[in-house]
Amino acid sequence: MKIANITLERPAAGELLRLAGYGAVGFFAAGCCLEGRAPLAAGFVAACRPGKNAIAALAGGVVGSLAFLSFGPALRCCGILVLIYAVLSAFRDTKWFQQGWFRPGTAAGATLSVELAYALQMGINGASLLRMAACTALSAVLCHYCALLLREAAIPRRKAPREAESLRQRLRLSAEALRTLGECFAPAPQPKKEENPAVIFDRAAEVVCRGCALRDLCWNKEYVSTFNAFNDATPLMLERGRSEPSDFAIHFASRCIHFPQLISAINTEVTALLLRRQYRRQLAKERERSRGQYTQLGELMAQAMAAAEAPAATGNELCHQAALGAEPKAGQRVCGDSLTWFRTGRMLYAILSDGMGSGREAQRESQLTLRLLEQFLQAGIAPESALRTMNAALNLRSDEQGSFTTIDLLAADLTSRQAALYKYGAAPTYIKRQGAVRRLAGNSLPAGLQDAETEPQAIRFPLEENSFILMVSDGVADSVDDQWLQDLLAGWQGEDPNVLTSLVLREAFQRRQGDDDRSAVCFYFPPEKRGRREV
Repeated sequence: MKIANITLERPAAGELLRLAGYGAVGFFAAGCCLEGRAPLAAGFVAACRPGKNAIAALAGGVVGSLAFLSFGPALRCCGILVLIYAVLSAFRDTKWFQQGWFRPGTAAGATLSVELAYALQMGINGASLLRMAACTALSAVLCHYCALLLREAAIPRRKAPREAESLRQRLRLSAEALRTLGECFAPAPQPKKEENPAVIFDRAAEVVCRGCALRDLCWNKEYVSTFNAFNDATPLMLERGRSEPSDFAIHFASRCIHFPQLISAINTEVTALLLRRQYRRQLAKERERSRGQYTQLGELMAQAMAAAEAPAATGNELCHQAALGAEPKAGQRVCGDSLTWFRTGRMLYAILSDGMGSGREAQRESQLTLRLLEQFLQAGIAPESALRTMNAALNLRSDEQGSFTTIDLLAADLTSRQAALYKYGAAPTYIKRQGAVRRLAGNSLPAGLQDAETEPQAIRFPLEENSFILMVSDGVADSVDDQWLQDLLAGWQGEDPNVLTSLVLREAFQRRQGDDDRSAVCFYFPPEKRGRREV
Protein backbone atom coordinates (compact mmCIF):
# COMPACT_ATOMS: atom_id res chain seq x y z
CA MET A 1 0.00 0.00 0.00
CA LYS A 2 1.21 3.52 -0.84
CA ILE A 3 0.50 6.67 1.13
CA ALA A 4 2.08 9.91 -0.15
CA ASN A 5 4.35 7.87 -2.46
CA ILE A 6 5.67 5.86 0.53
CA THR A 7 5.29 2.11 0.31
CA LEU A 8 4.01 0.55 3.50
CA GLU A 9 4.74 -3.15 3.85
CA ARG A 10 2.56 -5.40 5.93
CA PRO A 11 4.61 -6.57 8.93
CA ALA A 12 5.08 -10.26 9.54
CA ALA A 13 3.11 -12.04 12.25
CA GLY A 14 6.18 -12.37 14.47
CA GLU A 15 6.89 -8.66 14.25
CA LEU A 16 3.26 -7.79 15.06
CA LEU A 17 3.45 -10.03 18.13
CA ARG A 18 6.66 -8.35 19.30
CA LEU A 19 5.23 -4.87 18.82
CA ALA A 20 2.10 -5.87 20.70
CA GLY A 21 4.31 -7.07 23.55
CA TYR A 22 6.17 -3.75 23.76
CA GLY A 23 2.87 -1.87 23.71
CA ALA A 24 1.42 -4.07 26.47
CA VAL A 25 4.48 -3.58 28.70
CA GLY A 26 4.28 0.18 28.18
CA PHE A 27 0.56 0.10 28.99
CA PHE A 28 0.93 -1.79 32.27
CA ALA A 29 4.11 0.12 33.20
CA ALA A 30 2.03 3.29 33.16
CA GLY A 31 -0.36 1.57 35.56
CA CYS A 32 2.44 1.17 38.15
CA CYS A 33 1.71 4.60 39.56
CA LEU A 34 3.52 6.41 42.38
CA GLU A 35 1.21 9.18 43.64
CA GLY A 36 0.03 10.00 40.11
CA ARG A 37 3.43 9.42 38.48
CA ALA A 38 4.71 6.53 36.31
CA PRO A 39 8.54 6.29 36.54
CA LEU A 40 8.48 2.68 35.27
CA ALA A 41 6.87 3.76 31.98
CA ALA A 42 9.49 6.49 31.58
CA GLY A 43 12.31 4.04 32.26
CA PHE A 44 10.91 1.43 29.86
CA VAL A 45 10.45 3.88 26.96
CA ALA A 46 13.97 5.26 27.51
CA ALA A 47 15.39 1.71 27.48
CA CYS A 48 13.98 1.04 23.99
CA ARG A 49 16.05 2.06 20.98
CA PRO A 50 14.24 4.58 18.74
CA GLY A 51 12.27 2.69 16.12
CA LYS A 52 9.16 0.51 15.90
CA ASN A 53 9.66 -1.04 19.33
CA ALA A 54 10.03 2.34 21.02
CA ILE A 55 6.97 3.71 19.21
CA ALA A 56 4.92 0.72 20.39
CA ALA A 57 6.16 1.23 23.97
CA LEU A 58 5.40 4.96 23.76
CA ALA A 59 1.89 4.33 22.42
CA GLY A 60 1.23 1.77 25.15
CA GLY A 61 2.52 4.15 27.82
CA VAL A 62 0.34 7.02 26.57
CA VAL A 63 -2.79 4.84 26.47
CA GLY A 64 -1.95 3.41 29.89
CA SER A 65 -1.46 6.88 31.39
CA LEU A 66 -4.87 8.00 30.15
CA ALA A 67 -6.42 4.75 31.40
CA PHE A 68 -4.87 4.56 34.90
CA LEU A 69 -4.25 8.21 35.84
CA SER A 70 -6.50 11.20 36.20
CA PHE A 71 -6.38 13.78 33.44
CA GLY A 72 -3.73 16.13 34.92
CA PRO A 73 -1.17 13.47 35.94
CA ALA A 74 -1.87 11.60 32.66
CA LEU A 75 -0.91 14.67 30.63
CA ARG A 76 2.24 15.06 32.74
CA CYS A 77 3.22 11.42 32.18
CA CYS A 78 2.51 11.67 28.44
CA GLY A 79 4.71 14.76 28.23
CA ILE A 80 7.58 12.90 29.90
CA LEU A 81 7.27 9.91 27.55
CA VAL A 82 7.07 12.03 24.39
CA LEU A 83 10.05 14.14 25.50
CA ILE A 84 12.13 11.01 26.15
CA TYR A 85 11.39 9.57 22.71
CA ALA A 86 12.09 12.91 20.99
CA VAL A 87 15.50 13.28 22.68
CA LEU A 88 16.54 9.69 21.93
CA SER A 89 15.48 10.01 18.28
CA ALA A 90 17.41 13.25 17.89
CA PHE A 91 20.64 11.79 19.32
CA ARG A 92 20.41 8.21 18.05
CA ASP A 93 23.22 8.68 15.47
CA THR A 94 25.64 10.48 17.79
CA LYS A 95 28.45 9.07 19.90
CA TRP A 96 26.59 10.16 23.06
CA PHE A 97 23.80 7.66 22.38
CA GLN A 98 26.35 4.82 22.62
CA GLN A 99 27.32 5.83 26.16
CA GLY A 100 25.81 3.70 28.92
CA TRP A 101 24.65 6.73 30.93
CA PHE A 102 22.85 8.49 28.07
CA ARG A 103 19.44 6.76 28.14
CA PRO A 104 19.09 6.66 31.94
CA GLY A 105 20.20 10.30 31.94
CA THR A 106 17.57 11.12 29.32
CA ALA A 107 14.85 9.45 31.39
CA ALA A 108 15.93 11.34 34.50
CA GLY A 109 16.34 14.65 32.65
CA ALA A 110 12.94 14.46 30.95
CA THR A 111 11.22 13.50 34.21
CA LEU A 112 12.93 16.31 36.12
CA SER A 113 12.13 18.91 33.44
CA VAL A 114 8.41 18.14 33.25
CA GLU A 115 8.02 17.65 37.01
CA LEU A 116 9.83 20.91 37.70
CA ALA A 117 7.58 22.79 35.28
CA TYR A 118 4.46 21.44 37.03
CA ALA A 119 5.95 22.11 40.45
CA LEU A 120 6.68 25.74 39.60
CA GLN A 121 3.10 26.14 38.43
CA MET A 122 1.47 24.41 41.43
CA GLY A 123 3.92 25.66 44.06
CA ILE A 124 7.09 24.08 45.51
CA ASN A 125 7.29 22.63 49.00
CA GLY A 126 9.32 19.96 50.74
CA ALA A 127 6.94 17.13 49.84
CA SER A 128 6.86 18.06 46.14
CA LEU A 129 10.65 18.25 46.01
CA LEU A 130 10.90 14.81 47.63
CA ARG A 131 8.45 13.28 45.12
CA MET A 132 10.27 14.98 42.24
CA ALA A 133 13.65 13.62 43.35
CA ALA A 134 12.24 10.14 43.89
CA CYS A 135 10.60 9.96 40.45
CA THR A 136 13.71 11.32 38.74
CA ALA A 137 15.99 8.75 40.41
CA LEU A 138 13.54 5.88 39.89
CA SER A 139 13.13 6.61 36.18
CA ALA A 140 16.92 6.48 35.69
CA VAL A 141 17.37 3.29 37.75
CA LEU A 142 14.43 1.53 36.11
CA CYS A 143 15.71 2.54 32.66
CA HIS A 144 19.05 0.90 33.45
CA TYR A 145 17.47 -2.41 34.50
CA CYS A 146 14.96 -2.41 31.64
CA ALA A 147 17.84 -1.91 29.21
CA LEU A 148 19.61 -4.93 30.70
CA LEU A 149 16.47 -7.05 30.27
CA LEU A 150 15.85 -5.91 26.71
CA ARG A 151 19.46 -6.62 25.75
CA GLU A 152 18.88 -10.31 26.47
CA ALA A 153 16.14 -10.35 23.84
CA ALA A 154 18.39 -8.96 21.12
CA ILE A 155 17.92 -9.91 17.48
CA PRO A 156 19.74 -13.14 16.65
CA ARG A 157 23.20 -12.70 15.20
CA ARG A 158 22.28 -14.51 12.02
CA LYS A 159 21.19 -11.15 10.64
CA ALA A 160 24.75 -9.84 10.39
CA PRO A 161 25.95 -12.45 7.89
CA ARG A 162 22.84 -11.88 5.81
CA GLU A 163 23.48 -8.14 5.78
CA ALA A 164 27.13 -8.70 4.84
CA GLU A 165 26.14 -11.03 2.00
CA SER A 166 23.55 -8.50 0.82
CA LEU A 167 26.23 -5.78 0.80
CA ARG A 168 28.61 -7.99 -1.16
CA GLN A 169 25.85 -8.76 -3.65
CA ARG A 170 25.12 -5.05 -4.14
CA LEU A 171 28.81 -4.33 -4.68
CA ARG A 172 29.07 -7.19 -7.16
CA LEU A 173 26.05 -5.97 -9.13
CA SER A 174 27.37 -2.40 -9.08
CA ALA A 175 30.73 -3.55 -10.47
CA GLU A 176 28.99 -5.51 -13.25
CA ALA A 177 26.77 -2.52 -14.05
CA LEU A 178 29.79 -0.25 -14.42
CA ARG A 179 31.51 -2.74 -16.71
CA THR A 180 28.35 -3.03 -18.84
CA LEU A 181 28.09 0.74 -19.00
CA GLY A 182 31.69 0.87 -20.20
CA GLU A 183 30.87 -1.63 -22.96
CA CYS A 184 28.12 0.72 -24.18
CA PHE A 185 30.85 3.20 -25.15
CA ALA A 186 32.81 0.61 -27.14
CA PRO A 187 33.51 1.61 -30.76
CA ALA A 188 31.44 0.13 -33.56
CA PRO A 189 32.89 -3.02 -35.20
CA GLN A 190 33.23 -1.14 -38.52
CA PRO A 191 34.14 2.51 -37.94
CA LYS A 192 32.66 5.02 -40.34
CA LYS A 193 34.86 6.26 -43.16
CA GLU A 194 35.95 9.87 -43.10
CA GLU A 195 33.82 12.30 -45.08
CA ASN A 196 34.70 12.42 -48.78
CA PRO A 197 36.52 15.70 -49.65
CA ALA A 198 34.40 15.90 -52.83
CA VAL A 199 31.68 17.42 -50.67
CA ILE A 200 33.81 20.60 -50.54
CA PHE A 201 33.53 21.20 -54.29
CA ASP A 202 29.88 20.13 -54.48
CA ARG A 203 28.84 22.69 -51.87
CA ALA A 204 31.14 25.44 -53.22
CA ALA A 205 29.83 24.92 -56.77
CA GLU A 206 26.25 24.97 -55.49
CA VAL A 207 26.88 28.48 -54.13
CA VAL A 208 29.06 29.97 -56.92
CA CYS A 209 28.20 28.10 -60.10
CA ARG A 210 24.40 28.04 -59.80
CA GLY A 211 23.86 31.36 -61.64
CA CYS A 212 27.03 31.32 -63.74
CA ALA A 213 26.74 31.73 -67.54
CA LEU A 214 29.40 29.04 -68.08
CA ARG A 215 27.70 26.46 -65.90
CA ASP A 216 26.78 24.11 -68.75
CA LEU A 217 30.26 24.39 -70.24
CA CYS A 218 32.12 23.52 -67.02
CA TRP A 219 29.77 20.86 -65.69
CA ASN A 220 28.56 19.27 -68.93
CA LYS A 221 30.86 19.70 -71.93
CA GLU A 222 34.09 20.07 -69.87
CA TYR A 223 33.03 17.92 -66.88
CA VAL A 224 36.10 15.67 -66.99
CA SER A 225 38.45 18.66 -67.11
CA THR A 226 36.62 20.33 -64.20
CA PHE A 227 36.63 17.12 -62.16
CA ASN A 228 40.37 16.59 -62.71
CA ALA A 229 41.13 20.18 -61.72
CA PHE A 230 39.31 19.76 -58.43
CA ASN A 231 40.76 16.31 -57.82
CA ASP A 232 44.35 17.46 -58.42
CA ALA A 233 43.93 20.39 -56.00
CA THR A 234 42.61 18.25 -53.14
CA PRO A 235 45.87 16.87 -51.57
CA LEU A 236 47.62 20.26 -51.24
CA MET A 237 44.41 21.92 -50.09
CA LEU A 238 43.83 19.41 -47.26
CA GLU A 239 47.49 19.39 -46.21
CA ARG A 240 47.60 23.19 -46.01
CA GLY A 241 44.12 23.62 -44.56
CA ARG A 242 43.08 26.12 -47.20
CA SER A 243 42.99 26.48 -50.97
CA GLU A 244 45.11 28.83 -53.06
CA PRO A 245 44.74 29.77 -56.78
CA SER A 246 47.98 27.98 -57.63
CA ASP A 247 46.43 24.66 -56.58
CA PHE A 248 44.28 24.60 -59.76
CA ALA A 249 45.32 23.95 -63.36
CA ILE A 250 45.81 27.08 -65.50
CA HIS A 251 43.20 26.06 -68.08
CA PHE A 252 40.54 25.82 -65.37
CA ALA A 253 41.56 28.99 -63.50
CA SER A 254 41.59 31.08 -66.69
CA ARG A 255 38.22 29.76 -67.84
CA CYS A 256 36.35 30.33 -64.52
CA ILE A 257 34.84 33.84 -64.56
CA HIS A 258 34.07 33.67 -60.76
CA PHE A 259 37.39 32.18 -59.70
CA PRO A 260 38.05 34.43 -56.59
CA GLN A 261 34.51 33.75 -55.30
CA LEU A 262 35.00 30.00 -55.93
CA ILE A 263 38.30 29.99 -53.96
CA SER A 264 36.58 31.80 -51.07
CA ALA A 265 33.66 29.33 -51.03
CA ILE A 266 36.05 26.36 -51.20
CA ASN A 267 38.04 27.66 -48.21
CA THR A 268 34.84 28.03 -46.20
CA GLU A 269 33.94 24.41 -46.94
CA VAL A 270 37.50 23.20 -46.23
CA THR A 271 37.37 24.81 -42.79
CA ALA A 272 33.98 23.22 -42.12
CA LEU A 273 35.19 19.78 -43.25
CA LEU A 274 38.31 19.92 -41.07
CA LEU A 275 36.25 21.02 -38.07
CA ARG A 276 33.82 18.14 -38.61
CA ARG A 277 36.71 15.68 -38.80
CA GLN A 278 38.28 17.12 -35.64
CA TYR A 279 34.92 16.92 -33.82
CA ARG A 280 34.45 13.26 -34.80
CA ARG A 281 37.98 12.37 -33.67
CA GLN A 282 37.47 14.19 -30.38
CA LEU A 283 34.10 12.48 -29.90
CA ALA A 284 35.66 9.07 -30.51
CA LYS A 285 38.45 9.90 -28.07
CA GLU A 286 35.96 10.96 -25.39
CA ARG A 287 33.89 7.82 -25.95
CA GLU A 288 36.99 5.68 -25.52
CA ARG A 289 38.02 7.64 -22.43
CA SER A 290 34.55 7.24 -20.89
CA ARG A 291 34.56 3.53 -21.69
CA GLY A 292 37.91 3.12 -19.98
CA GLN A 293 36.81 5.08 -16.91
CA TYR A 294 33.62 3.07 -16.36
CA THR A 295 35.46 -0.19 -16.95
CA GLN A 296 38.17 0.80 -14.50
CA LEU A 297 35.60 1.79 -11.87
CA GLY A 298 34.00 -1.62 -12.22
CA GLU A 299 37.40 -3.28 -11.82
CA LEU A 300 38.18 -1.16 -8.75
CA MET A 301 34.93 -2.13 -7.04
CA ALA A 302 35.41 -5.81 -7.87
CA GLN A 303 39.00 -5.79 -6.60
CA ALA A 304 38.07 -3.95 -3.39
CA MET A 305 35.34 -6.53 -2.73
CA ALA A 306 37.72 -9.42 -3.48
CA ALA A 307 40.34 -7.94 -1.16
CA ALA A 308 37.80 -7.72 1.66
CA GLU A 309 36.76 -11.36 1.16
CA ALA A 310 40.27 -12.77 0.70
CA PRO A 311 41.61 -14.75 3.69
CA ALA A 312 44.68 -13.38 5.39
CA ALA A 313 47.89 -14.93 4.10
CA THR A 314 50.14 -16.71 6.53
CA GLY A 315 53.86 -17.19 6.29
CA ASN A 316 57.22 -15.99 7.42
CA GLU A 317 57.36 -12.30 6.52
CA LEU A 318 60.64 -10.65 5.58
CA CYS A 319 61.86 -8.15 8.17
CA HIS A 320 62.34 -4.56 7.07
CA GLN A 321 63.45 -1.10 8.15
CA ALA A 322 62.53 2.11 6.31
CA ALA A 323 63.69 5.72 6.07
CA LEU A 324 62.40 8.78 4.20
CA GLY A 325 64.10 12.05 3.35
CA ALA A 326 63.19 15.14 1.31
CA GLU A 327 64.75 18.59 0.80
CA PRO A 328 63.43 21.53 -1.28
CA LYS A 329 65.15 23.22 -4.17
CA ALA A 330 67.50 26.04 -3.19
CA GLY A 331 65.45 29.17 -2.63
CA GLN A 332 62.17 27.30 -2.06
CA ARG A 333 60.48 26.82 1.30
CA VAL A 334 58.59 23.61 0.44
CA CYS A 335 59.59 20.49 -1.45
CA GLY A 336 57.63 19.64 -4.60
CA ASP A 337 58.27 15.91 -4.06
CA SER A 338 55.88 13.81 -1.95
CA LEU A 339 56.76 10.38 -0.58
CA THR A 340 55.41 7.78 1.82
CA TRP A 341 55.48 4.10 2.71
CA PHE A 342 52.86 1.93 4.42
CA ARG A 343 51.75 -1.65 5.06
CA THR A 344 48.50 -3.27 3.88
CA GLY A 345 48.30 -6.86 5.05
CA ARG A 346 51.37 -8.65 3.78
CA MET A 347 52.06 -5.95 1.18
CA LEU A 348 54.65 -3.21 1.66
CA TYR A 349 54.16 -0.13 -0.52
CA ALA A 350 56.35 2.90 -1.17
CA ILE A 351 55.31 5.88 -3.34
CA LEU A 352 57.48 8.76 -4.55
CA SER A 353 55.80 11.45 -6.66
CA ASP A 354 57.59 14.44 -8.22
CA GLY A 355 55.33 17.31 -9.24
CA MET A 356 56.18 19.39 -12.30
CA GLY A 357 58.54 22.20 -11.33
CA SER A 358 59.09 23.07 -7.69
CA GLY A 359 57.48 24.96 -4.83
CA ARG A 360 53.92 25.01 -3.53
CA GLU A 361 52.16 24.18 -6.82
CA ALA A 362 54.39 21.17 -7.49
CA GLN A 363 53.83 19.98 -3.93
CA ARG A 364 50.06 20.27 -4.34
CA GLU A 365 50.10 18.14 -7.51
CA SER A 366 52.40 15.46 -6.08
CA GLN A 367 50.47 15.27 -2.79
CA LEU A 368 47.18 14.80 -4.64
CA THR A 369 48.67 11.97 -6.69
CA LEU A 370 50.21 10.32 -3.64
CA ARG A 371 47.09 10.61 -1.49
CA LEU A 372 44.73 9.13 -4.10
CA LEU A 373 47.11 6.32 -5.01
CA GLU A 374 47.61 5.46 -1.33
CA GLN A 375 43.83 5.32 -0.77
CA PHE A 376 43.40 2.97 -3.76
CA LEU A 377 46.12 0.61 -2.54
CA GLN A 378 44.89 0.58 1.06
CA ALA A 379 41.43 -0.33 -0.24
CA GLY A 380 42.91 -3.49 -1.75
CA ILE A 381 43.07 -2.27 -5.37
CA ALA A 382 45.80 -3.91 -7.46
CA PRO A 383 48.66 -1.54 -8.40
CA GLU A 384 47.99 -1.92 -12.15
CA SER A 385 44.33 -0.90 -11.83
CA ALA A 386 45.15 1.93 -9.42
CA LEU A 387 47.80 3.31 -11.79
CA ARG A 388 45.51 3.12 -14.83
CA THR A 389 42.83 5.04 -12.98
CA MET A 390 45.31 7.61 -11.69
CA ASN A 391 46.80 8.11 -15.16
CA ALA A 392 43.33 8.61 -16.70
CA ALA A 393 42.44 11.19 -14.05
CA LEU A 394 45.75 13.03 -14.47
CA ASN A 395 45.24 13.01 -18.24
CA LEU A 396 42.06 15.02 -17.70
CA ARG A 397 43.89 17.44 -15.38
CA SER A 398 46.71 17.73 -17.93
CA ASP A 399 44.20 18.69 -20.64
CA GLU A 400 42.97 21.55 -18.45
CA GLN A 401 46.12 22.68 -16.62
CA GLY A 402 49.02 21.34 -18.71
CA SER A 403 50.67 19.72 -15.67
CA PHE A 404 52.05 16.24 -15.07
CA THR A 405 53.44 14.19 -12.19
CA THR A 406 55.94 11.35 -11.95
CA ILE A 407 54.99 8.20 -10.07
CA ASP A 408 57.49 5.75 -8.60
CA LEU A 409 55.67 2.86 -6.91
CA LEU A 410 57.18 -0.13 -5.10
CA ALA A 411 54.84 -3.04 -4.29
CA ALA A 412 56.57 -5.73 -2.19
CA ASP A 413 54.96 -8.95 -0.95
CA LEU A 414 56.78 -9.68 2.32
CA THR A 415 55.40 -13.23 2.49
CA SER A 416 56.22 -14.46 -1.03
CA ARG A 417 59.28 -12.15 -1.08
CA GLN A 418 58.55 -10.84 -4.55
CA ALA A 419 58.45 -7.15 -5.51
CA ALA A 420 57.43 -5.01 -8.48
CA LEU A 421 58.37 -1.46 -9.50
CA TYR A 422 56.07 0.76 -11.54
CA LYS A 423 57.60 3.91 -13.03
CA TYR A 424 55.83 6.79 -14.76
CA GLY A 425 58.63 9.19 -15.69
CA ALA A 426 60.48 8.34 -12.47
CA ALA A 427 64.22 8.20 -11.82
CA PRO A 428 66.01 4.82 -11.55
CA THR A 429 65.80 2.63 -8.43
CA TYR A 430 68.84 0.92 -6.97
CA ILE A 431 69.16 -2.45 -5.21
CA LYS A 432 72.29 -3.28 -3.25
CA ARG A 433 73.23 -6.69 -1.90
CA GLN A 434 76.66 -7.77 -0.71
CA GLY A 435 78.50 -4.96 -2.48
CA ALA A 436 76.74 -5.42 -5.84
CA VAL A 437 74.42 -2.65 -7.10
CA ARG A 438 71.60 -3.28 -9.56
CA ARG A 439 69.98 -0.36 -11.39
CA LEU A 440 66.29 -0.56 -12.39
CA ALA A 441 64.97 2.09 -14.81
CA GLY A 442 61.68 2.57 -16.66
CA ASN A 443 60.91 4.25 -19.97
CA SER A 444 57.32 5.42 -19.46
CA LEU A 445 56.23 9.06 -19.63
CA PRO A 446 54.99 10.83 -16.47
CA ALA A 447 51.38 10.33 -15.39
CA GLY A 448 49.21 12.82 -17.24
CA LEU A 449 51.31 12.49 -20.42
CA GLN A 450 51.14 8.69 -20.68
CA ASP A 451 48.56 7.27 -23.09
CA ALA A 452 45.50 6.22 -21.10
CA GLU A 453 45.36 2.88 -22.93
CA THR A 454 48.95 1.91 -22.10
CA GLU A 455 49.22 -0.85 -19.52
CA PRO A 456 51.53 -0.11 -16.55
CA GLN A 457 54.84 -1.93 -17.02
CA ALA A 458 56.17 -3.74 -13.95
CA ILE A 459 59.83 -4.41 -13.20
CA ARG A 460 59.77 -7.55 -11.04
CA PHE A 461 62.54 -8.81 -8.79
CA PRO A 462 62.94 -10.99 -5.67
CA LEU A 463 63.32 -9.58 -2.14
CA GLU A 464 66.41 -10.86 -0.37
CA GLU A 465 67.80 -10.60 3.12
CA ASN A 466 70.68 -8.23 3.87
CA SER A 467 69.79 -5.98 0.92
CA PHE A 468 68.85 -2.32 0.35
CA ILE A 469 66.29 -0.75 -1.99
CA LEU A 470 66.79 2.96 -2.72
CA MET A 471 64.20 5.05 -4.59
CA VAL A 472 65.15 8.64 -5.50
CA SER A 473 63.72 11.61 -7.41
CA ASP A 474 65.53 13.09 -10.41
CA GLY A 475 66.80 15.90 -8.17
CA VAL A 476 69.15 13.32 -6.63
CA ALA A 477 70.17 11.42 -9.76
CA ASP A 478 68.74 10.51 -13.14
CA SER A 479 69.51 8.01 -15.87
CA VAL A 480 72.20 10.32 -17.32
CA ASP A 481 74.23 11.14 -14.20
CA ASP A 482 74.02 8.45 -11.53
CA GLN A 483 77.38 6.67 -11.60
CA TRP A 484 78.42 8.51 -8.42
CA LEU A 485 75.34 7.15 -6.65
CA GLN A 486 76.07 3.59 -7.74
CA ASP A 487 79.65 3.97 -6.49
CA LEU A 488 78.40 5.37 -3.16
CA LEU A 489 76.04 2.43 -2.68
CA ALA A 490 78.68 -0.12 -3.64
CA GLY A 491 81.05 1.25 -1.00
CA TRP A 492 78.43 1.65 1.74
CA GLN A 493 79.16 -0.65 4.69
CA GLY A 494 76.49 0.47 7.17
CA GLU A 495 73.07 -1.02 7.97
CA ASP A 496 71.00 2.02 9.03
CA PRO A 497 68.73 3.26 6.17
CA ASN A 498 68.38 6.65 7.90
CA VAL A 499 72.13 7.25 7.69
CA LEU A 500 72.23 6.11 4.05
CA THR A 501 69.32 8.40 3.09
CA SER A 502 70.93 11.42 4.73
CA LEU A 503 74.25 10.66 3.04
CA VAL A 504 72.64 10.40 -0.41
CA LEU A 505 70.74 13.68 -0.04
CA ARG A 506 73.84 15.51 1.25
CA GLU A 507 76.02 14.24 -1.59
CA ALA A 508 73.33 15.16 -4.17
CA PHE A 509 73.23 18.74 -2.84
CA GLN A 510 77.02 19.10 -2.97
CA ARG A 511 77.10 17.90 -6.57
CA ARG A 512 74.15 19.88 -7.93
CA GLN A 513 73.97 22.82 -5.51
CA GLY A 514 70.25 22.29 -4.90
CA ASP A 515 69.07 22.90 -8.47
CA ASP A 516 65.97 20.73 -7.89
CA ASP A 517 63.89 19.13 -5.14
CA ARG A 518 65.56 16.04 -3.66
CA SER A 519 63.86 13.05 -2.04
CA ALA A 520 64.67 9.42 -1.28
CA VAL A 521 63.00 6.31 0.18
CA CYS A 522 65.27 3.58 1.50
CA PHE A 523 64.44 0.06 2.73
CA TYR A 524 66.79 -2.35 4.46
CA PHE A 525 65.94 -6.05 4.80
CA PRO A 526 68.16 -7.40 7.58
CA PRO A 527 68.87 -11.08 8.21
CA GLU A 528 65.93 -12.67 10.05
CA LYS A 529 67.99 -13.66 13.08
CA ARG A 530 68.15 -9.98 14.09
CA GLY A 531 64.38 -9.75 14.42
CA ARG A 532 61.98 -7.33 12.94
CA ARG A 533 62.31 -3.61 13.43
CA GLU A 534 60.43 -0.93 11.51
CA VAL A 535 61.55 2.71 11.47
